[in-house]
Amino acid sequence: MLTALPYIVVALLLLWLYMNEQKQIHLLSPRRAGALAFMLVWLFIGLRGHLYSDFINYYPFYEDLPTINRLTSASFTRYMFEPGFVIYSSVFKSLGFDYFGWVAVGSLIDLWVCRHTFRRYSSSLVLPFLFFIAYNGLVIEFNLYRNAKAIDLFLLSLPALEQRRATRYMLLNTLGITFHLSSVVYLPAYLVLHRNIGSVVRWCGIVFANIIFLGRINVVNSIILSLGVLQPTVLYDKLTSHVQNSTASYALSFGHIERTIAILLFTVLYGRMEQQRRSNRIFYNCLWIYYVTFLIFHEIEVLATRIPILFVCGYWILYTNVATLRFRWRQVVLLVAIVLAFAKIITANLSPAARYDNLLFGIEEYASRRREVLPLLEKD
Repeated sequence: MLTALPYIVVALLLLWLYMNEQKQIHLLSPRRAGALAFMLVWLFIGLRGHLYSDFINYYPFYEDLPTINRLTSASFTRYMFEPGFVIYSSVFKSLGFDYFGWVAVGSLIDLWVCRHTFRRYSSSLVLPFLFFIAYNGLVIEFNLYRNAKAIDLFLLSLPALEQRRATRYMLLNTLGITFHLSSVVYLPAYLVLHRNIGSVVRWCGIVFANIIFLGRINVVNSIILSLGVLQPTVLYDKLTSHVQNSTASYALSFGHIERTIAILLFTVLYGRMEQQRRSNRIFYNCLWIYYVTFLIFHEIEVLATRIPILFVCGYWILYTNVATLRFRWRQVVLLVAIVLAFAKIITANLSPAARYDNLLFGIEEYASRRREVLPLLEKD
C-alpha cells in the first residue's frame, strides 16, 4: 500500500483541483485549477526516476544512440525500433538532452496533446487527468514510449476524423506507424470510429467477447497461425512470435469487472451521451473497441496490452463527460467512477516496480533499479 501512496496523493490533489474547477471549493479559479493540474501531472510523470519495467530497455537504448549526424541505416537494424522513434530520439540526443531530459520533454509533449484533446472534447480540464492516471496513462508514459507518440498522433487526428478529412487523418496515423507498428489499426478505424454502430452490434460485440473470454476460447491463436498469405512478411513473424512465446493469459479479475461496468454504463447511456456531444460517439467506439479487443486477445498478453490501449482514451473523456450529463443517477455514477479510479490506481501500483522517486528529490541509479525490477519480470 505504501508503494501506491504517491499515486494516491496525486489523484487526491487532482480531485481537489477538480472541485475548485467546478466551484465547489473557491480557493482557486477554474483556469488556475486547470493549469495547476497540468503542471502537477507533468512534474509527477515527466520528472520520474526509473519506474515500472521498460526503462530497462529504453535507458541503454538512449545512452547508446548516436546523434542525428551519425545516424546510419545500420542504426535502424541495431536498435530494432521503428524508424520514426529512432530519428525522434536521435534529434533529442543531438540537442544535448540526456535520458531524463528526453523523458521529461517527451512527457510534456504527450500531456500537452492530452490537454489539447481534453479542452476540445471534455467538460473539464482537470478530471480527465485523474482518469488518465487511473486508466493506463501511467503505463503509456512509464513503459510504452513508442506507443505514446503514436497515440499522440491519433488524438491530433481526431478533428480530421470528425471533419472526414481522410488524407490528413491517414498521414498523421501513418506517421504514427513509424513510432509503433501496432498503430496500423488506426487506419481502418477511420471507417467506423465516427459511426453509430447500432445497438445490436454494440450489445452483440460485448456478449460475443465475453463468451470468448470466459470460455477461454483461443480464437486469435488459430487465426494468426492460419494466415499463410502473410508468411513472407515481418508482421507475420512478429505475430507468430507473440503467439508462440505467450506464457500467460488474462482471467476473470477486478479489472474485468471494472471494464464491464464501464462498457455497460456507457452503452446504456449511449443515446444521452451522443445528444450531449456528438464527439462522444467517437470515444464510445474507442472504449467499445478497447473492451472487445482486450477480451478477444486474452490469450496473447502482448496483444491484449498493446492493441486495446491504443483506444483507452475513451475512458478519459467519457467518464469526465458523464459528470455533467443530466440524468437521475449522475452523482452516484460519478462517485462510483471516482471510487473505481482510485481502486485502479492502488491495485496497479502495489508492485515494487512502481516504487516512486523523482529527480527533484533524488532517484535510484539505473543499475540498482534494474537489479530490483528484473527478477519481478522473470517471475511474471
